[in-house]
Amino acid sequence: MLLISGFTRKSFKGIVNDGSWHFFRLTASSAGIGCYVDSEFLNVTFSQVLTQRQFPQVTIGLKSVRGFVGCVRGVTIDGVVESIGSAKFTRSGVSLNSCSIQNFCKPFFTCYNNATCANTPTSFTCNCGSNSNYEGSYCQTYKYRRNCEEVFNVNPSAVTGWYTIDPDGPHGPNPPFQTRCLADSRVTTQISNNFELLTTIPATSQYNGPGSYVANILYRDGPPSSPMNITIGQAAALADVSQSCSQTVMYRCQNSVLLNTPDTPYGWWVSRNDQKIVSWGGASTNSRRCACGITNSCYNRAKMCNCDANVSSPILEDFGTLTDKRRLPVKQLRFGYEDIGSNPHAFYSLGKLNCRNRGLASHIVTFTTRKSAIELQNWQSSFNGIMEIAFRSAISNGVLLKNTGRLGTFLVLSVQPTMVTLNYNLGQGGGNALLTVRAVGNTRFHDDQWHRIGLSFTLNRVSLRVDDLPEAFNTSLTTHQIARFDIDNPLFIGSDPQNREVNGFIGCIGDLYIGEDIQDLNAIAATMSDVRSGCGQACDFRPCEHNTLCTGNYSDFRCNCNNTLWTGRTCQAPKGAHFTGGSVISYKADGMLANLTNGGQDISFHFISNATSIKIMDIQANNGQSLEFGLNNGQAYLMINNDRSILQGFLSDEQSHKVIISPNSNSVSVDGMSNTLGSIPSIVDSPTVQIGNSNNDALASMCVYNVSFVGIPIMAYAFSDPRNASITLISNSNNRDASEATCISGNLKTPAPTTSFVSTATTSVTIVTTVVATVPPHQGLHAGGIVAIVIGICILLVILVYLYIKYVNASSGEHAVTDAENVGNDAKVNYNKGQNAADAGNSRKEWFL
Repeated sequence: MLLISGFTRKSFKGIVNDGSWHFFRLTASSAGIGCYVDSEFLNVTFSQVLTQRQFPQVTIGLKSVRGFVGCVRGVTIDGVVESIGSAKFTRSGVSLNSCSIQNFCKPFFTCYNNATCANTPTSFTCNCGSNSNYEGSYCQTYKYRRNCEEVFNVNPSAVTGWYTIDPDGPHGPNPPFQTRCLADSRVTTQISNNFELLTTIPATSQYNGPGSYVANILYRDGPPSSPMNITIGQAAALADVSQSCSQTVMYRCQNSVLLNTPDTPYGWWVSRNDQKIVSWGGASTNSRRCACGITNSCYNRAKMCNCDANVSSPILEDFGTLTDKRRLPVKQLRFGYEDIGSNPHAFYSLGKLNCRNRGLASHIVTFTTRKSAIELQNWQSSFNGIMEIAFRSAISNGVLLKNTGRLGTFLVLSVQPTMVTLNYNLGQGGGNALLTVRAVGNTRFHDDQWHRIGLSFTLNRVSLRVDDLPEAFNTSLTTHQIARFDIDNPLFIGSDPQNREVNGFIGCIGDLYIGEDIQDLNAIAATMSDVRSGCGQACDFRPCEHNTLCTGNYSDFRCNCNNTLWTGRTCQAPKGAHFTGGSVISYKADGMLANLTNGGQDISFHFISNATSIKIMDIQANNGQSLEFGLNNGQAYLMINNDRSILQGFLSDEQSHKVIISPNSNSVSVDGMSNTLGSIPSIVDSPTVQIGNSNNDALASMCVYNVSFVGIPIMAYAFSDPRNASITLISNSNNRDASEATCISGNLKTPAPTTSFVSTATTSVTIVTTVVATVPPHQGLHAGGIVAIVIGICILLVILVYLYIKYVNASSGEHAVTDAENVGNDAKVNYNKGQNAADAGNSRKEWFL
């Protein structure tokens, strides 16, 4: 405002009480006065031209309630820069060389959600706007909660009444609506409808036939003075965010059927997704039953509903509660009369939709190792100072969230068994700070239950909330912005990138809200191997195949393949055995074996071998009949009693080959190629089956699996715990038994040298030593000859040591195989369901795990 002589007043449009520096310039002439404030100009013309030069006194500020409060710099009078601290000026209540005035709305805007920031001399205020859906000192908080549980959590003193909620949040497709919140022990959110009272179905021809009567449900709630319609979408959104929902349904009848099971139903209800549901309250979805059909207590025990008895007396009723919240609320009820001429009567009602408690977390992922982490790059645009996260774990501790700024700011949210902690530095000059919420009583945060955390960051207050425990907060911050909370860097979820192996979180994380936006963690997890979509311990992802037993936790699992036909880390491969040299698995049947269900006596197996000549299976029946299958010069043969038949193909190629011997059809099939022989005898009379042969070459190696001897799973018997009494293991010449194996083509290796090699090496050394010791000195060996002999002996010793070391290394690998085999049925491995079984062949210690 420009005021001249107390009479002439002109106002500038610009706002200057914003804490920022502004430019002021006053020019005077004999004709008038001109004045600039920043770029705005005002002028006043005198009524008459001044003829006498004036020497006015310049005063900055006034000693009154309307005096200037602020800072002044760069005072220039008539082109001369003047120092206010000089003797030319008299001062009162003025501080020199400092300015405590600040624009609290800048440099970093402090109000959220399009609110207006107004600066004051000592602080600022945020005007959210009369039509805003946000509230709080910074307009950062969405006004409406997702359900009544959140209403009562935020305001513990709230009482039963109508409240406005918004289940799908500010960015969802459904607007907020009023509903009734019941402050009972279960915190119920309730929505009314237009059929809560008994309604009659008119007995007219119009409603003769299945589903001919249609009752469209209208949901409506709010105070009696201002009720509001609630759409199916709004009610469905409430069901989605609730732990459980229910609606009661009732059908009262005379001469009127309901579900009419097993014939055509005359009544049903329609779900929110327009699905026809043929079941009634108290029974599972689409079971075609009423509640009495579940308990076998219907009026007519042969029916599934009371009303399906179709009697005129007594009046019957089917009543029950619908609890499938995925299909609630009920959108429509359909009824119809079977026979109008029988004078039917029917009434129905539908109860309120009752939803209770906060539902399970959504957008859930499982962190399976302490190194697992999600790096969230683009989160800054959603951040308004509020964050929420849900977690579940049975592991003791770990980092849930971490962000490190560029100016020393940071936040670390972590969980321990009895506490949740928030370490942070917001860059406001307050230094590092810590908030802690401790578990109460016997509560633990690693109890494998869901827990929810809420974080709020504002300029002068930070808070940490866990479940319904007392909030921890800190208000010891400055009221002005020294530096902003730098969040330009990624937000790490589930791990501290500087110390992942120690501080990583193992368990489930979901419902990560940054501001009002939920983060789609599932999409990120789809591209990662150690973070999996959904929540579950390792076994919940069903890594063990063929219905084998799985045990473990979030980070690893064990598949127990014992007493099954399968082996491998996930019991994915048929159980086989690895044979070296003369090792044998012998099966002795205790009496006559029964034929297969098809009447056959088939013998089938797969084998892999690197030996050109090897006996693979030998069968001796009690009636004197015998069969022998093996390889001779790489070709397969089948010997029936003493008559050998050569089969086609070269099979000593370390590839898998399938053999089926069928006595009923007198045929042998090798890799699908059938060979018809003269006669293959029955061998079910108390047979003895030997896989492998004690006369096989010491260097011969084979792997046999998928063995079915007339339906007997010999490999499952051989490696059961305890071992089946019908099985005998015969060691080879090196005292090694056949071992449980996953047979993989191309990974069959010749076994390492055995201890007999050590004995040979020792003998050689002894002989050499004897020769040296018995060389007679009188043979005239000169010094050069002696040196040559010593050098030769040294070279030989080096060769022998090299061979011995090679043997030790090889043997250690063999022993490692044996050790692994001893625990192979319950081997503990890191959780990695996706690893190919063929990877087991990359290391000798895993060839036959």
